[in-house]
Amino acid sequence: MELLLIRYELIFFFLGGLIVGSFLNTVIYRLPLIMGYEEKDISFIKFNLAYPASHCPNCESKLPFYLNIPLLSFIWLKGRCSFCKDKISTQYPLIELVTGILFSWIALNSLDLLQSAILCIFFSALLVLSVIDSKFKLVPSPISLSLIVIALLYNFLLNPDLVKDALLGALCGYLFFFLIEKLFKYLKGIEGLGRGDAKVFASMGALMGWQYLPYILLAASLLGLISVLIFFAVEKKPFRELKGYSIPFVPALSFGLLINLF
Repeated sequence: MELLLIRYELIFFFLGGLIVGSFLNTVIYRLPLIMGYEEKDISFIKFNLAYPASHCPNCESKLPFYLNIPLLSFIWLKGRCSFCKDKISTQYPLIELVTGILFSWIALNSLDLLQSAILCIFFSALLVLSVIDSKFKLVPSPISLSLIVIALLYNFLLNPDLVKDALLGALCGYLFFFLIEKLFKYLKGIEGLGRGDAKVFASMGALMGWQYLPYILLAASLLGLISVLIFFAVEKKPFRELKGYSIPFVPALSFGLLINLF
């Protein structure tokens, strides 16, 4: 009976993740346009996260509800817009699937529904930041600051005895990257680590406590290095170009946090 309940819970969180992932795609597509990270000719008079309704980014045709079903619509349309036949980015079904799997994994390892819900919100925001950072090497402050608030709320509600560690973790996480940034700028005269990375690392310290920051950073550094080496090998770039190469670090930090979470 207990195994059956766990199975239904995982299905519920997976389907919920698919739906949330669909919304995350909207944020990933629209937020860079709203904040000026990306330029694109848009015919809509009003453009925000809520308006206009879901539409094709190419022909701007409004999508009916039955073409907005997460994952299934992409498969049904064979990856092409039903109006202009333009290719639909594989990012859309991939984000939906990743969110569904992530939600299920969180639910499987969490102790209760509240913990699952807060962690799902936290990692949804982190997923948005990871994709935007990968594309633009920018980290929107409204989301990164929200992560710190969510993390502190998580410990306030679920681990009140660890609130001091969480506050210290947020402070240490931010100061670590902030000081490295200033040191790099002093020595090299250019920006090193971004302030957005510092806020994200601070949120991870607020979530896990200051004790976990070295483990998260170690895992993130190794994953970041491996991913860059693979990228250079696949693209057949000379490894001497690694010097001064800037990489988006939020995705690596996110994986580092996942490895250390439970």
